[in-house]
Order: sequence, then structure tokens, then C-alpha cells
Amino acid sequence: MTPSLALLLLASAPQAPVIPPTAFVGVDVLPMDRDELLRDQTVIVRDGRIVALGAAKDVAVPEDAQRVDGHGKTLMPGLADMHVHSWEEADLVLFLANGVTTVRNMFGSPMHVRWRDQVAKGELLGPTIVTAGPIIDGDPPVWPGSTVLVDPAGAEQVVIDQKEAGYDFLKVYEKLSLETYDAIVAAAREHGMRVMGHVPRAVDLAHVIESGQKSVEHLDGWVEHVQADDSPYLGKVKWENEGEAWKHVDAKKLAATAEACAKAGTWNCPTLVVYQKWVVADEVDAMFARPEMQYASPMMRTFWAPKYNYLGKMAKETILSLRGSDADRKRVLGVLHASGARILLGTDVGNPFVVPGFSLHEELANLVASGLSSYEALRAGTSGAAEFLGESEEWGSVAVGRRADLLLLEADPRTDVANAARRVGVMVRGRWLPEEDLRKRLEELAAKYRQPK
Repeated sequence: MTPSLALLLLASAPQAPVIPPTAFVGVDVLPMDRDELLRDQTVIVRDGRIVALGAAKDVAVPEDAQRVDGHGKTLMPGLADMHVHSWEEADLVLFLANGVTTVRNMFGSPMHVRWRDQVAKGELLGPTIVTAGPIIDGDPPVWPGSTVLVDPAGAEQVVIDQKEAGYDFLKVYEKLSLETYDAIVAAAREHGMRVMGHVPRAVDLAHVIESGQKSVEHLDGWVEHVQADDSPYLGKVKWENEGEAWKHVDAKKLAATAEACAKAGTWNCPTLVVYQKWVVADEVDAMFARPEMQYASPMMRTFWAPKYNYLGKMAKETILSLRGSDADRKRVLGVLHASGARILLGTDVGNPFVVPGFSLHEELANLVASGLSSYEALRAGTSGAAEFLGESEEWGSVAVGRRADLLLLEADPRTDVANAARRVGVMVRGRWLPEEDLRKRLEELAAKYRQPK
């Protein structure tokens, strides 16, 4: 390659923006590694990291820093949505506009690896992405694009392939046999890959916990495992009757399983909001009329129409019954939390009417309604999420050395978790995005989607 050609290619490559240092001056800091508010602090950010934090009177502000007045405001870590399905770059804007600076993508492809790497290099504006590979499922798989595995002997190659493709963890799914599930877990352990996901129908929840699966999504497997001995659904739970089965949970079985979950270190990501969005045909127009729907792309709006998604294939009674089990799910989640089992904040973005970013604030309210304090709910999407991924020294708290993913709020969100949506601005990897900038980006997106095709 000639020098001139090399220079031309370098010039045409996406370049990370030059970011000046930033000083949050006189701000109250909610570090989220402890339930404490540090009053009247100055926080200095340089090169994407927090480099100083201390009493405003003691911390000098660099001359070249952009100053953000934090007096009367609360600075906390950015939020993490720990269960998303994102297929459009515009989702990344929606996440940031709602204070979400990290996402765990639960159905990956090479596109997600590319996004992850571009975000990390500063070439693409968006939250930090941690991604699974394609779902690993039985035959026939629930979703097109899944990796189908029916022979346990093939499990190791599947694990190797996903690791070599650059995925961060493995996601197991509904139709795996017990033998293939065990083979995946063994191969994952051998090759240093974490297993997360569903509880396959052929595998009991207790076995999943004992196997060391890192997380269980959607409270999957719980209702089957803790059915009362006199339940008409004992050993017979399926989609069509799950809503009713939630009403036949045995309290002693639930408590014992919750304690086992806590002891094993298995995390649960309940995604309560996704079931709250399950609507029948005559409710669809009202759902599309919600304010946040203006930010849903035409592709997603088409998919969310009942004739194109899974809700359109379900009986009205089943949908209403499953949505009606919301209080039962919250009760189970409360028992899990009280037992010491760890909870993750996640939404299942990509499913009908679950809008990126906006839905996370709904889920925060759901966790509080389930018995968590506002601080505990916030921890499930900040320091707890970082701990889950083994990255507590990297992000999830406000401390010197942490990645500068920050959320500046009008008020302390511990007093009311809804305050987490009262943004002054968002910082992602040291780049400050004031609320007016975020609002402008949202308005541009909505205007684009309103344009006739």
C-alpha cells in the first residue's frame, strides 16, 4: 500500500470525537456502590474516565474543562437495560435519551458485535453493548435465526463457534433437551463462556440453579417448579394456562427455591413490563397512541401489529390471563428479593410496545411495586448489573477510575424512582449530552418516522 493511499483510508475511517474534560461542579453524588448521597461535590471527567471526585472546595476545575453546574442536582451512574433485543441503530439513540448507557443484548448477530466494537471505539454513539450470540434452541426453534442443537455431541462446537465469533455469553432457550442443556453448560465451563437465558421446558429450575446458569430471564421456570401439590396445573404448565398457574404457587416451595437461588448466586431478570404490554386486538390503537410510540420505527410498528407478531396467534383469553398474572409475578419477585436473591433491571425491548429506554423507567416502577426500595431498584440497573457481569471496577458506580457513564438528575431518585427520568443530561464514555440535545435527537427521529414513504 502506498503512503498516499494509507493516508486516504485513514482520513475516510470513522473517527472518535475529541472530547474535552468535563467538570460537574457542586453536585450531589449518588455513587450507587452504597446508599449514601455525597453533598456538594465536584466530579472531573477526562478521556472517558472519572479522574477526580471530592468536596467542591477541595477539587480544582481544569481551565480547559466544560463546566456543568450541578448545584441542587443529583449525579448517579447511567442505567443498564439487562435484557434487550435491538435490531436498529436508532434504538441506541432512544436508550441514551433515557439515561441508558449499557445494554445486554439477548439475541446476537455479527451486526451486534460490530455495533459493540464501534461504540467502544467511539465511532458510533450509543450505550456499551454486551451481547449474546444467536439463541441456542432445540428443533424446531422458537425463533428463526437460532442455532439449533439436538445432539449433545455438537455442544462444544457451538460454544467454540460463538466464542470465536466474539460473543460475550451464551443464551439457552425453550426447546433444548436436558442432555443438550447439560452439554452446553459443560462446554461453556470448559471454554470460559457464561450461560444465561431461559429455563428449557425439559429442564427443571432447580437443575438450572444447580448447574450454575448465571441468569434466569422473565422468571422463566418458576411457576412450574413451585406449583402446589394440589394444583390442577402440577406438571401441566404451558402457555395456555400459565396465567392461571401463577395463582397456585406453593409458598413453602417458593421460599425454599428463592433461598437456593440466593445461595447459588443465580440472578433473575424478571422483565415484568413485557407482559404488561400484552394487548388484545381492540386495545392496539390505544397502545399505539401512547406518546413514546412516536419513536418506534415503521418496521417495529409493523411487527407490533397483531397479525404479524406472536400475540396475534394467541387466544384473547390467554393474553388477558397472562397479563393478569402481573400481581402474582410481583409477589414472587418480592419473595426472591427478600431471600437475598439478586435481581437485574431489564425490559425485553423489541417485543410489542416495549420501547427502548422509555420502558426501563416503567420497569423501575415495577421493581419498587414488587417490594424493592427505590435505591434497590436502581442498583439492579447500575452497580448490581456491573457486578453481575464481573465489571464492578469498570462501571456501575461513581468513583475515580470508573468509565464516565453518568446521569445528571433534577432530584434524588431514592426519594421517588420516577426522578430517574427527570434528566438534566447524560454522559456516555465521557461525552456530555445535555437534555436539550437528547430532546432534539428524539424530535428528529420522530419527524423522520412521520415522513410519508
